[in-house]
Amino acid sequence: MVVTRRIVRQYFGRNYHPGYRALAQIFAALVWPPAVLIHLWHIRQGHGPEEVPTKQIPGALWTAMRHNILPSEYFGYELWRPDRRVNIDSYFYCNEAARLFKVLNRPSQPDPIDDKLEFHELCKAHGFPSPAVLAAFAPTYKLLEFKGGQPPKHSLFVKPRSGFGGDGTERFCWNEVAFESDRGFRLTLEDFDRYLATRARNENRTLLVQPLLSNHPDFRVSGALVTARLVTGCTDDGEVAAIFGFLYFSRFDDRRATEPWRFEGLIDVTTGRLISEPPQDGLGIINRHPQSGSDAAAFTLPGWDAALTYAKSAHRACSNFAFVAWDVAFTDQGPLLLEGNANWSPGTYQRLLGEPLGHTNFATILATRLDCTLH
Repeated sequence: MVVTRRIVRQYFGRNYHPGYRALAQIFAALVWPPAVLIHLWHIRQGHGPEEVPTKQIPGALWTAMRHNILPSEYFGYELWRPDRRVNIDSYFYCNEAARLFKVLNRPSQPDPIDDKLEFHELCKAHGFPSPAVLAAFAPTYKLLEFKGGQPPKHSLFVKPRSGFGGDGTERFCWNEVAFESDRGFRLTLEDFDRYLATRARNENRTLLVQPLLSNHPDFRVSGALVTARLVTGCTDDGEVAAIFGFLYFSRFDDRRATEPWRFEGLIDVTTGRLISEPPQDGLGIINRHPQSGSDAAAFTLPGWDAALTYAKSAHRACSNFAFVAWDVAFTDQGPLLLEGNANWSPGTYQRLLGEPLGHTNFATILATRLDCTLH
């Protein structure tokens, strides 16, 4: 991982004049110390003193200066512990992810990862199960009409054609008379088209309409969709391997909830079993299989083998991306691919397991892709 960082620093911005690169490096060195102090103050204010122990602050500042690691990751991975600190160079840090992926990933047109409509077309062409796109509203015109000319009388989900982190999403529950939006609107069938056309125009982006999915019966979660994030890596010869996965959902599916309860559990990517279980206040969220007894970690995600196959096949279909984080929903229709993400965070895996990503097959795939990319 140390060699990887050195290579990325050497190649990042190589298309710019050496003088400009030197100025950028000087500027970054000047602003980094105050930026670290501001970042540390923000996380202490946001998470409280108990999450940022005062006695660990000097270590966090030294680590930021010495290893270019933000205090949030220092505390999140507990890098003051001797067993963690000895592996400090094997962790994959968020502030280096974007530039690494920029070096590794080869652009393509169309782009099925950053363009969710193209992703839907990719899934349709290869037979990967994915939510249907019922309509699409561009800023100046309707890109795709509803079948029959009006929205279907069932609950719907709207998301932007490009974007991440749930930005721009909206849920519409059908109550036999009208659509109830989670943004507080009530729309009739006649109002629905006009509302989304106005949203697309005002936000200057294309909006996709899909069915609102329901969770698999093995989950007792109302509203929030149970989703797995599965990261796969593709070698230069097209071999795809699963690196890690985790399950996540919130108890409250309400944008107005100030502190929604959120569960994140690591997945054994080979078997589909949960490695970590919900905390005590989350018991009962997941129906245990009869054979699991009282062992919560024995719960196996329904249709995991199929989900793993779909994700690997989708990655082979866009192998110009070295690593992709796939979002998979476990629904009453079986597992569905929701989207792929070219930029993803290793934080959940490294925080929950306490193991650096450099100790997984991520490092092996990374080394082979860098070797092929740079030579």
